[in-house]
Amino acid sequence: MGLEPNQTIQIVFANRTVRSRVIRSMRDEVYIDALRDAEMELTPLPGQKIPLRWSEDETLFQQFGKVTDVLDPIPIIVVKMEGAPRVVEFRKSFRIKVALPLEYGLVRPDSEMLVTTTLDMSSTGLRFPSAVKLWNGLELKMRVRVEHRILEIVAKVVRVAPKSREVRGRESWETAVQFTLINIQDRKWLEQYVRHQHSRMQVGG
Repeated sequence: MGLEPNQTIQIVFANRTVRSRVIRSMRDEVYIDALRDAEMELTPLPGQKIPLRWSEDETLFQQFGKVTDVLDPIPIIVVKMEGAPRVVEFRKSFRIKVALPLEYGLVRPDSEMLVTTTLDMSSTGLRFPSAVKLWNGLELKMRVRVEHRILEIVAKVVRVAPKSREVRGRESWETAVQFTLINIQDRKWLEQYVRHQHSRMQVGG
């Protein structure tokens, strides 16, 4: 299990947790982006041992790391990972089968946006049929229409079906993504939407 560039990561301090992202990961060394301005004073010092947390497939992991350097001027926090990651929490996230209008493309500004519909969705990720075969770790920008709201999301591909299948006369690959960047208000709203739809399906079923 390796941390990947742009993956969201949490640094745990005595009484709070702050979010950042992985810039790059080499063997057991991880380069972490600068903290936000309001949290800059929490930047750990070289020699300090800190717990790092990240999510994968609805599971929250934690691993300790020792800060070996803080590179200026950004700053970038360099951490040498120690020991092995352990599971901190299994996050129960309701998943609903729902066909919602979805646009997706590469994160770069000039990327063409392809159009499809979701296969299912949770508050942390979704599955969809992709017209092209993608690969694990690839980041996508997405626009999903959920009722009256359009959600702008950045997501990481976590699973791609090895074989394609025909959907509406076209070849497609079932692809699962995990959200790496979503507005806090949108995530809360999506959580409520998914829970509400899940409850309705349970009653209906």
